[in-house]
Amino acid sequence: MLPNAQPKPKPKLLSKRAEKAAKHTTWRKVRAVVLERDKHQCRACGQKHGLDVHHVVMRSLGGSDDESNLLALCRDCHASVHGHVLVLRPIDMSNPQKHVSMEWVK
Repeated sequence: MLPNAQPKPKPKLLSKRAEKAAKHTTWRKVRAVVLERDKHQCRACGQKHGLDVHHVVMRSLGGSDDESNLLALCRDCHASVHGHVLVLRPIDMSNPQKHVSMEWVK
């Protein structure tokens, strides 16, 4: 190296652990906003305990972690959605309070 030359600075990239921690913190904040918006109760049955936050449009199908794509469900109703017993249909994604219809399959 030349006497006056300084080494190139390395780019500051987040480590995988720091990146995961930042994503987790962001998710916890969004989850708290959704639970507050839904009055800490299941949007399907009204239960106030054991709540999960569910994606209306799955991330694998292009859904986002935006609060307009999320709703509070109790664990039983959440399991029913994933078991295809409770079907969610997006209506108006611009209005998080009324953005989905729910239909129980017989």
